[in-house]
Amino acid sequence: MRRGLTITLTGIARLIPAGLYPRLVRRSSLDFFYHAVSDAPLPHIRHLYPVVPVADFEAALRYLQARYTFITYQQLHQHRLAGQPLPPDAIHLSFDDGFAECFDVVRPLLQKYKIPGTFFLATDWIDNRQMFYRNKASLAIQRIGELSADALDALLAQLHSQLGLAVDSAKALIDWLKGLRNQDEPQIDALCALLDVDWRGFLEDQQPYLTSDQIRQMQAQGFTIGAHTRSHTKLIDLSPEQIEAELAGSCRQVAEICGAATVPFSFPHSAWGVDRGWLADIRARHPEIGLLFDTKGLRQDEPFMVNRVWAERPLSVAGRLHPIPAVLHADYQDAWVDDRWRGLRRFSRR
Repeated sequence: MRRGLTITLTGIARLIPAGLYPRLVRRSSLDFFYHAVSDAPLPHIRHLYPVVPVADFEAALRYLQARYTFITYQQLHQHRLAGQPLPPDAIHLSFDDGFAECFDVVRPLLQKYKIPGTFFLATDWIDNRQMFYRNKASLAIQRIGELSADALDALLAQLHSQLGLAVDSAKALIDWLKGLRNQDEPQIDALCALLDVDWRGFLEDQQPYLTSDQIRQMQAQGFTIGAHTRSHTKLIDLSPEQIEAELAGSCRQVAEICGAATVPFSFPHSAWGVDRGWLADIRARHPEIGLLFDTKGLRQDEPFMVNRVWAERPLSVAGRLHPIPAVLHADYQDAWVDDRWRGLRRFSRR
């Protein structure tokens, strides 16, 4: 029954004109987030999610600034937890993962347009001490695409004999690689060794993540620095004690670097399946934890949970990013369907 009703609601949502949605799905603010903006190839990122070209990002900033009022994290915090009013058409901008391009590319553009922003960092990567396992995987995928047919056959034979991995094509190997998780990092390291991918040298030479000095400078220039766990792990995979350690530990480290009393936190991947009551208890025990940010577009949640629109998706069939209006329209549709479900659940309980 639920599946059928969802299909019906989704069909109705697609018929609603885009311009009508802001009146049907009322939100006190919107939140957009990105990962990486650059005109450079960025092989450690490009096989994970889109790297937004600088011109496209700047066009998005101009579009949003013409239609919305950008607000700071502090304004959003005071609104969500203390009821302070926001300006009409408020929008908050944030960035996940803490790549170096946040300092080199994004920061100057935000300064140019006088736009505030919040940057969420996985604290294990600060100062390029460690490399994210998925960034290693992206480097490996880049190298796989450069192999000759004979070199690929030799690699697949080595993987079968050394790791017991039976795959018969580059696509199958890449699919396997993309499906690995934090605990599978030794397998990624083994594959990198077979491919002669020197991720340690890349980490040292390219410095792909923000440094402590850059973080302090951004904070001094008025940007907000937030936490994104220590190691970018899916919290749903962890025990309650481990979730608390990731949340509180990463927020505490950012607070120490920036001299901040409270630090916002964004969930890697999403907060799906993480109990909201447990999160409220964690926040009560650790006053350094500010608002929590998720990835569910315009869906409603607890007051301390802020959902965000992923501005880099979806991709078009041609491989180009959809423009911001199309991304926002898709999330309005999803939120309208979700609002209808919430209303039906409330009615059924009564």
